[in-house]
Amino acid sequence: MMARGLTQEHAMPTINFIYRGCVVDIDIGERAALWDITIEVVPYDGVELIEAIGAKKLKLPKTEELDVITSELICEVQLAIDHRLVGC
Repeated sequence: MMARGLTQEHAMPTINFIYRGCVVDIDIGERAALWDITIEVVPYDGVELIEAIGAKKLKLPKTEELDVITSELICEVQLAIDHRLVGC
C-alpha cells in the first residue's frame, strides 16, 4: 500500500493500493467543514466482480481526524471488494 504525502501547502493525500486484483485510488480534498472524497476501484483484466464498484464521491464532515477517516475508508473499500468478488 502506498500513500502520496502532501505536495503543496493545501494538497491532500492520495491513497493508491492494489487489493485482490483491483486498483484502488482514494483522493481526499478539504473544504471548510467537509472532507471531499473520491474513491475509484478498477479491477484488473480477468478479475470479475458481481457488481462494478466504479467511482464514488463522498462528502464527510470534519468531525474526525484524517488518519481515522483514511483508515476506515481503506477497510470499507476492502470489504466492498471482498463482497463483490465472483466466487466469494
